[in-house]
Amino acid sequence: MSFYEARNLHFAYNDKVVLQGVDLCIQEGSIVSLLGSNGVGKSTLMKLFLGLLNPTCGEVMLKGKPLKNYSIKERALHISYVPQSTQVAFAFCALDIVLMGRIAFESCFKRASKIDISLAHAAMERLGILHLEKCTFQTLSGGEKQLVLIARSLAQGAKILVMDEPVSGLDYGNQLRLLETIILLSKEGYTFLKSTHFPEHALMLGGYTYALKKGRILAHGDTHETITQELINELYNTNIALKQTVCGYSVCIPSFVHIK
Repeated sequence: MSFYEARNLHFAYNDKVVLQGVDLCIQEGSIVSLLGSNGVGKSTLMKLFLGLLNPTCGEVMLKGKPLKNYSIKERALHISYVPQSTQVAFAFCALDIVLMGRIAFESCFKRASKIDISLAHAAMERLGILHLEKCTFQTLSGGEKQLVLIARSLAQGAKILVMDEPVSGLDYGNQLRLLETIILLSKEGYTFLKSTHFPEHALMLGGYTYALKKGRILAHGDTHETITQELINELYNTNIALKQTVCGYSVCIPSFVHIK
């Protein structure tokens, strides 16, 4: 039995068809990357996996049960969402943001308990950001904000993290640190479904990859077997060569770059 999956998903916004017959299977503790150009349905697919949208046809299953049969609170016990960015209207500190992950267990008007604060502290310490607990969230760097949002998911207790282009807007160092965090958490049993515009990031993470084109799955499988230069060129209408370095890591070389 699959852990988390989409079965024959179709979706349309009014008359605009976005997804057509998508099947996607996620094993527990795995990292799954979604590749595809802008507008192919990646974000829509993730919203369907979160239960924020209802499919026109087909269904999302979680632990053998239709996701639509879970209450919102039950979903929150299993699935958390890490967006590209979060706009906060008030001057919440980082600890406040992490504590919001505990709302699934209590009323949003109830004061955080000692247990909630302890769990929030533990999540922040695990990610090495406990020193940021009193910092105003909006004053943090992009990388720090992403780690705070991941800590919120950990405090929530959900073991599935759905991430929509998590490295968007991050500098190179923070991109690498975030990818390393994903790898470390997956080794602890956390499951990741993430979209990305960077094939090289998917290759760094390994795991499994699904490539979307025109609302359909064009290719899928083990990341290192699925991501080929032919696939990348077809997905993004470009001309690159996928080269393997001496350490076995693959990099994309655009046609206009001449390597001596």
